[in-house]
Amino acid sequence: MKNSLQLKLLMAFMLVITVTLGTVLWGISLFIKDQVLSNKQEELLQKGTELALRIETSQNALGNIDQLSDSLTNADQYLDARIWMVDKTGQILAMSGQPMATNQPHSPGFGRRNHGSMGGGMGLQSMGGMRTLFNELAPVFKGQVLKKIMDQPYYGEKMVVVAIPIKEANGNIIAALLINAPVTGINQFMHRTYFYVAIAGIIALFFALLVVNYLTRAIIQPLKAMQQAAGAMAKGDYTTRIEVKSSDEVGQLGNAFNSLAQDLASYMAELEETEKLRRDFVANVSHELRTPLTIMRGYTAVLLDGIADNPEQTTTYLGIIQEETVRLERLVKDLLDLSHLQRETTTWQVEPIPLPALADNMVHMLRQTATQKNISLRLITENSVPTILGNGDRLTQLLLILLDNALKYTPERGHITISICEEQNNVVLAVTDSGTGIPEEDLPYIWERFYKVDKSHSRRESGAGLGLAIAKQIIEHHQSTAEVSSPFGQGTTFTIRFPVSPS
Repeated sequence: MKNSLQLKLLMAFMLVITVTLGTVLWGISLFIKDQVLSNKQEELLQKGTELALRIETSQNALGNIDQLSDSLTNADQYLDARIWMVDKTGQILAMSGQPMATNQPHSPGFGRRNHGSMGGGMGLQSMGGMRTLFNELAPVFKGQVLKKIMDQPYYGEKMVVVAIPIKEANGNIIAALLINAPVTGINQFMHRTYFYVAIAGIIALFFALLVVNYLTRAIIQPLKAMQQAAGAMAKGDYTTRIEVKSSDEVGQLGNAFNSLAQDLASYMAELEETEKLRRDFVANVSHELRTPLTIMRGYTAVLLDGIADNPEQTTTYLGIIQEETVRLERLVKDLLDLSHLQRETTTWQVEPIPLPALADNMVHMLRQTATQKNISLRLITENSVPTILGNGDRLTQLLLILLDNALKYTPERGHITISICEEQNNVVLAVTDSGTGIPEEDLPYIWERFYKVDKSHSRRESGAGLGLAIAKQIIEHHQSTAEVSSPFGQGTTFTIRFPVSPS
């Protein structure tokens, strides 16, 4: 399972989502905290500015600010902050929580560390940890406003500190109003925020896990199907197909896989058929060669042994040997001719050929043979049939093969018709006989090498079965097409369409 692609994708996606979501939530929490602190500072600044104006008004009316502790205490409760009044020397003039009495210790309140009592006449500069705070107040005594988040040394915790200058009527700065608001409440608010953000993040991750798991399954399932199909193909089963449910890249890959499987199935079928043809070819060649050789060897042995005791018998045996030699020579010639025709590099010299004239010559050449078998042989042609572009010798060979087959399988008092006409920019040659026809189950195979339709014929009549295979190659080399029509008991018609020669 650890090497599963789905698990790897799931972990990678979840890692990216977790890091992204965590970064976003962390950024949002920082933004919220910054906004909360900024709002707190602005609130303290606004309220402190109002308080500073009241203090300035009171100071200008009374002439002193010694009795402000009660006012600061009230403001303390309103702002939830500790308020000090500090002069330029660092002397604490007033503090929320209790009145300032000379030589009385102060108890500023919550969170205070044990720094000792702070009595009248003691200032920030005399307290070691407070000198830093006094130094921070320097800009305030120059008329600026201080807003800062810092560790308040007196209270011993982080606070939001806002300091506002207190001015006399003539504009002189006589003190600083120092407001110290603890961030404890803010931190508690942020902790609740972090809690709810974490809950939201966990819920988002859960739903992200469901979505990512669905998406990875949608990607992996077709790949697993392809893997299983590939395994089946490796075992020789090319019928397995992938169910394609999408049109994306994975779907396109599935379609390509199905196309590959179909092509491989076709290729393997063709390869199997080719292998079968090869085996049949070897078997047929062996048979066709063995038969004449056996006959020749048998009659030669008879002659050598002196069994033929008279000249007439010797002449008969020699005639048989000669006939089988001619047959063997014809077979070898046809095999070489077929092999030559099947080469892709074979080129012919072509020229415009008048097909009617060529057919007429063949009819005159075979007329005597047809007459001897009491078969009618005639040629029907239209006037002014256009020429075709081809090789005269090969076209003569094609006509000879078709007519020779027709003469072999047409019975006595039968007829053979050769018709030539022009049809849709093609020259159509049709050879029709009145023989018994070709069985329907044999029609798809008649162009194959050594295929014999009527296996009951004598060997002398049927030949080796290479004629139509050679005819097929000649037809294809002329960029022509052939059709065979053979209704049962009504003879056979071979129809060949040649493209008209360009003028």
